[in-house]
Amino acid sequence: MRTAAVAALAVAYATPLDGQTTTLRVMPAEGQVSRYLIGSETSMAGTTMSTSKRYQTETVVSAAGDVVEIRTVVDSTTMTEAMPGAGGPDLSGMSFTFAMDPRARPTGLTDAGTLTPDAEAAVSATLATSFFELPEGEVSPGDSWSGQTSADIPAGMGATMTMETDIAYTLVGVDGDLAEISLEGTVTMSANTGGMSIEGSGTVTGTAIFDTGSSRLRGHDSVINLNLTMGGMPASMTTSTTLELIP
Repeated sequence: MRTAAVAALAVAYATPLDGQTTTLRVMPAEGQVSRYLIGSETSMAGTTMSTSKRYQTETVVSAAGDVVEIRTVVDSTTMTEAMPGAGGPDLSGMSFTFAMDPRARPTGLTDAGTLTPDAEAAVSATLATSFFELPEGEVSPGDSWSGQTSADIPAGMGATMTMETDIAYTLVGVDGDLAEISLEGTVTMSANTGGMSIEGSGTVTGTAIFDTGSSRLRGHDSVINLNLTMGGMPASMTTSTTLELIP
């Protein structure tokens, strides 16, 4: 779900010539519709804990001033879980509306729509930890900017995980209509489930690709690698997420 917060992003982007700069902002047209395939996989110590594949349709319902509202309909979801709740709630058939500011930073749900209470908590947490943020001012290829997030995330089986991120973004370059942005940063987390304390820290890396001709996100990927201590025992966890614009 982490990538749902950026899935309907439209960016006003002028391809920079040598030595020139550009401003990146969320400036979508009302009524813009995009359909995405979002996949994720979480593994621990090489064992797959959960996988998911979700098709969703996103429509810009309003874009006034500093607030953009996007309605999301989850068309279908397929999931596998090594244990109940490991992959989070199934959002199939649900809909909701969220808002973001001009720098693509989600500001939360504006309409929970048909989300169940568990699904609403999961979506809200995903929006709060979106791995994407546009720069405040003008940038040119090679320039970087940073963003931080902090949120409590449902972790299944009644547990809650606190996650904090500190991420550096870089405008890698522009090739025709495609603008590439890389991300790299740190992640820390803590949780308590069934009386067992869990602490972790690690890294997140990824890439976002924008089609500046059609003014929307073409793809996004991220990988989180965490080193954990679970009840005093070491462990590792990897979560990979991908997003792809589809016809």
